[in-house]
Amino acid sequence: MNLPHSAARLVPVAAALALAACANVPNPFGGGAAPAPAGSEAPAAAPAVPATLPEVPTAAPAARTAVLNSTYAIDGAIMPVMRGQQLTETRADMRRNDSVLSFDNRLLRSFAGETRSSDITRLDRKLVWTQNVSKKTYTECPLTGCPRPAQPQPDRPKQPEQPDKPSEPSCPLVLKKNELKVLATGERKAIGAFNSERFQLNWVMELEDPQGRRNSNRVQLDLWTTPEVGAVKEVQAITQAFQARHAAAVSASGEHPLGKYLPKEVMGSMGALLRQMGGANAKTTAAWGNELKKVRGYPMAMTLAWTADGTACGDDASAARGNTSAPSVGSLLGGLLGDGKAAGGSAGGPLLRYTSEVKTLDVKAVSDGWFMPDAGFQRTP
Repeated sequence: MNLPHSAARLVPVAAALALAACANVPNPFGGGAAPAPAGSEAPAAAPAVPATLPEVPTAAPAARTAVLNSTYAIDGAIMPVMRGQQLTETRADMRRNDSVLSFDNRLLRSFAGETRSSDITRLDRKLVWTQNVSKKTYTECPLTGCPRPAQPQPDRPKQPEQPDKPSEPSCPLVLKKNELKVLATGERKAIGAFNSERFQLNWVMELEDPQGRRNSNRVQLDLWTTPEVGAVKEVQAITQAFQARHAAAVSASGEHPLGKYLPKEVMGSMGALLRQMGGANAKTTAAWGNELKKVRGYPMAMTLAWTADGTACGDDASAARGNTSAPSVGSLLGGLLGDGKAAGGSAGGPLLRYTSEVKTLDVKAVSDGWFMPDAGFQRTP
């Protein structure tokens, strides 16, 4: 049931927001352009040229490859609205992702620049190539990622090492409720050429502070799946073979049960919440796995909504929103969200919402050269 998504990269969003913050432009999250300072006029934005996904070559030499074309969107109270398309080609020992991203907000569009990304994973060579499409360059890294360059440190007298003392949270929270339920609704509809049925996943988690006040988190995942037959079954087999080999190559531990459906960026955004749930608790993870067995078929469309409310830890925004039940997306965007109140929600709306839909799915011959850096691209250090 795994979907080969990598979804939108969140780093361009943070960079765009940082530029907006440095320019003191108000309301970068609004639906239109931010107002210009008094007494000045904002320059007219150049018309955007939409990025497009590439054509997949089929010239020989070629081999049968799972090809998936999908769309996605990410938004919510803590996120600007992002929409994208993704083209993924997978074999048992290699994968290529090409993605284009757009923002509803005109200001972010003006800062975003090139919105097409491309990466190639080669398990047979133990390499990942990440391509900069606008500059026609690429980087080469091991499967586990390139090592970060060492940061120069100022000369200081060496101090004797002291063991780290565990810090005590200013407002400790206790997990009081952690419940996941799967419901087969019986609803059916066609998604493209595929007949699909609907499953609903509902997860409720409640945290309590020493004064008995609670924070409640709710994650709802709406899934439309299609039977694993024909091309769907073959795509599934190829995808699972790649994922198993990739996990073995990077010595990855077992994924979280929700990782079957959600891209790693969304899972990362929910990291703080998953840690509170007890992601390392084998019993809890096993229980989730058993409940998720009720879902049948291959996901063709999904919608995730994460909402949170409560008064635990009072006005301590860090405890109530950052270090306890708050989204790690807020940490990713850093101080650009101010004191965290912006992340607290817009009249009960979702903190994070993610939707995706498979547009086309097939297994066909794809040129071997498609899994190499694009012709004319130069390698950079």
